[in-house]
Amino acid sequence: MHHQPDLFSSEIEDIHQQTSDDSATALKLTPQNDQLSPSQQRFNRLLERIDKLKAQLVEMQVMRDAHRPVYHQKLTPLRDRHNLCVREMVFLLDSRLQRKGLSALQERIAATMLCNLSMQLIVQGDEEMRALHDKHSRESLTQKEQAAMMDMREMMEDMLGEPLPDDESLDSAQDVFRAGMERLREAEAAEQEARQRARTRKKKPSAAQLQAIADQEAAETTLRKIFRQLASALHPDRAIDSEERDRKTVLMSEANAAYDRRDLVALLQIQLRVELADTASIAKMAEEKIAALTLLLKQQVQELESELQQQRHDARHEFGLKSYETVSVANLHRSLRAEELCFERDLIAMQQDLQQLTDDKHFKRWLKDQNRLLQESATDVFDDWRY
Repeated sequence: MHHQPDLFSSEIEDIHQQTSDDSATALKLTPQNDQLSPSQQRFNRLLERIDKLKAQLVEMQVMRDAHRPVYHQKLTPLRDRHNLCVREMVFLLDSRLQRKGLSALQERIAATMLCNLSMQLIVQGDEEMRALHDKHSRESLTQKEQAAMMDMREMMEDMLGEPLPDDESLDSAQDVFRAGMERLREAEAAEQEARQRARTRKKKPSAAQLQAIADQEAAETTLRKIFRQLASALHPDRAIDSEERDRKTVLMSEANAAYDRRDLVALLQIQLRVELADTASIAKMAEEKIAALTLLLKQQVQELESELQQQRHDARHEFGLKSYETVSVANLHRSLRAEELCFERDLIAMQQDLQQLTDDKHFKRWLKDQNRLLQESATDVFDDWRY
């Protein structure tokens, strides 16, 4: 059997090579005479943390990109077979409902099963299944979607305490939910801002708050100063030839992008490349300047940590991992195998069901079993549809 870790080994080696070639720790301060000051030591620790986070982000992306084709290669044929079984079952139910011999209850159960099964394919855009659904349902899917949208609108408006706008784009329950949640977030943010303004009016800012404001202003000033130095040095008019102009244009584009995302490390690395600074000159900076750079690095660490958390969340969602599971090669491989086995079990069960649908005696017994299962799972979303 193919071992998943081998799939990623070469990619991970490439990552380590790339990160070593473009490392934030190249900016680390070294003691000139005495030992590094505490602020300089913090600066170096944050650079190490940024390098580690960036490497983790790249590894996560490589892991996802490498696993994705394997995931689809294994599961797509199983999903296709599953969809074919669902279609066959829907057609058999439709055919049987056109003949006599079923009680009213049995017809309702069969129609419910047909509509539930057809929904699995309707969400994939199968218009033929949509037509069969509407044929056997008391309400068309369009009517149900409209009713669900109106129910969601009523619920969200109750939560907001005000009506949602009559926006033409709000044509589904999901659209209404998203719009309502956005309104709730805006209202919460406005309320927090109002409370903050009220607290600010009641009392003067503390010394710590004033210091935090001053530190942030110093950090912003430092970031702008570094960028402006780069912009001046990289101006195309200062290039001696076309080759130099092209090089400066590329570097300026990188600097603009780094400044837009507040990436201090990238800006400092560009400074090193154009020889506007070196680690010795950074180390000689006054303590307040080092503090400003350190604050920017702290903020960059927070942004990278948030991005890594989002990447892990997206990977879990894409590949069916539990919310508490670590995104690793081993867990991706295990989850894929579990999903394969689940599909295979479902396919065996559906093949058995299809055999029962072709025999009237077994078909009625199957309807009885399905009715029992429907009652046991009455809270399931598909059972909320009205027939």
